[in-house]
Amino acid sequence: MAEHQPQRSRLERRRLELEEQAKEEAFSSEESIAHEPLKGQQGTETYHRYVEEQRRDPKSTSRRSKNSVLKQVVQMIGSAGSRLFSNQERSRRSRKTGRSEQSVQKKPDVSSKEAYPKKIKKKRRFKRKLLGLFLLLLIAFVLFASQPFTFLLIGSDARPGESLRGSRSDSLSVMQFIPLSRTIQLTSIPRDTYTPISCENGKKDKITHAFAFGGEECTQDAVSGLLDEDIDGKIVISFDSFIGLVDQIGGIDLVSTGTFSEQDASGKANQYSFQKGKEYHMDGAMALAYSRHRKTDNDGARANRQSEVIQGVATHLLKPTGWSKIPAAHTYMKEEMNLDLSVREMATAGLSIALMSERKHYEIEAVSQRLNGIFYDLPNEKALQELRDRLDTTFYGTLKN
Repeated sequence: MAEHQPQRSRLERRRLELEEQAKEEAFSSEESIAHEPLKGQQGTETYHRYVEEQRRDPKSTSRRSKNSVLKQVVQMIGSAGSRLFSNQERSRRSRKTGRSEQSVQKKPDVSSKEAYPKKIKKKRRFKRKLLGLFLLLLIAFVLFASQPFTFLLIGSDARPGESLRGSRSDSLSVMQFIPLSRTIQLTSIPRDTYTPISCENGKKDKITHAFAFGGEECTQDAVSGLLDEDIDGKIVISFDSFIGLVDQIGGIDLVSTGTFSEQDASGKANQYSFQKGKEYHMDGAMALAYSRHRKTDNDGARANRQSEVIQGVATHLLKPTGWSKIPAAHTYMKEEMNLDLSVREMATAGLSIALMSERKHYEIEAVSQRLNGIFYDLPNEKALQELRDRLDTTFYGTLKN
């Protein structure tokens, strides 16, 4: 019994060590906990087998115990390595999962960065489409307004408060707008020009009498026959309507092309003075005085000043500040000036002015001659034919000469 006592104490210590190791392995990982009962059974079986062998052969039992201890150490090292490997694998997977979650969280940022250029591309595409639409509209407008037209300005000599009926034409001017040639041609016709009058059964008379006998229609026919040119539109301007139109749009700015003084609409002399090269802001009465002056020059110079006033009105209306006044001005000219002008012709006039077209001024050359005690201006036929050629246009809407 004394010989077996040290062996039991040694076995008891070994059993306690194995139990402690089993406890440590139980807390190391979840996998080891799942397999721990099996290891406990294996450890108990090994222990009983070891005790039996020690009883039978102490020497062989000691050798086997050493071998079993080595095997246990190897198994412990192997299990520890497997646990370490499994822990590393789990940590690697957790890191991978964390990175994937971070990448998912960052995806909106990436998509937003990718969406930003897409928004820019969409804006650029929209701008290109808008520009294309604008160009198409511009081309359509140019095609619509590119055909030339001829416009007749009839200035009545009716004084303020007088009726147009029975009055004569104080001035006659023909304006021709040719946008594709960037040209505005103004032809002034002397009031005493000797020409056939349709409303007088074709009899030749002063062209100013055409308005007195047949109004604007007879005047239009007489001018068309004289110039051999179709008249597309017309307007009749009296003193009152002229003053009212300029005041309606708030006045015009003009640079005087001559130095002179002129009476007002009521006949008071020297009420307005103008100096050549000086710019004036003119109201209706001042603009009328400027356009009707004739004492120090001739009908051609007066017709040129009248065209300056008309273009001054048009330029004022074409400015952005004058756009709001166009409907009221158009209504006023229709009602008070018998304006006969289509939408296309207004577009043509506006395009010609916007293109800063070259202005050309012609005047019918005539020789003053007394017939039956009355002075008439007889046109020079050769010069008149040359003027007709200058006014002729091609099929494409450009000037022939």
